[in-house]
Amino acid sequence: MSISNNSVLKTEIEALLKTYHAPTIRYSHLAFSSKNLLVLDDLAQILKALFPSYSVWNGEQPDSNTPALCYRKQFLDEVFNPLHQGLIIQHPEYWLDRWDILEKQAFWSALSESHGGHPIIVIFSEGNKFASVNQQYFNPQPLASTAVTAWVSTKTSLV
Repeated sequence: MSISNNSVLKTEIEALLKTYHAPTIRYSHLAFSSKNLLVLDDLAQILKALFPSYSVWNGEQPDSNTPALCYRKQFLDEVFNPLHQGLIIQHPEYWLDRWDILEKQAFWSALSESHGGHPIIVIFSEGNKFASVNQQYFNPQPLASTAVTAWVSTKTSLV
């Protein structure tokens, strides 16, 4: 992605965050997707820079700070652990691909319906898998002039 496109992406993300990820928003957990893996990497870098205090879990490069492969309940316990100031989950497929569809739906449902605690942002590769799992948990919000879709909880009114 070029620097000018990266600045467009950053501007779009910042505007969306002010609307849907503000401390006053009750259901502020978000997800971002793209079909372009390079765009996902750029997106992750922008979010990490905007939220340096957030913990980051990268399923493509798991380290000692990311949970091991586990069941949904254990994973959700880690996701909602109050020790996080915020959490960015990059490439959640690492964990979710091993679960059946009901477990995946339960994860996205919990993310959509949870409020309070620390904010959570998920960055994933866009495709048919999410479409089959997203049962009215998140609404798409395409970011203008970018190859990114933001996903906002259906519990939150879209602007």
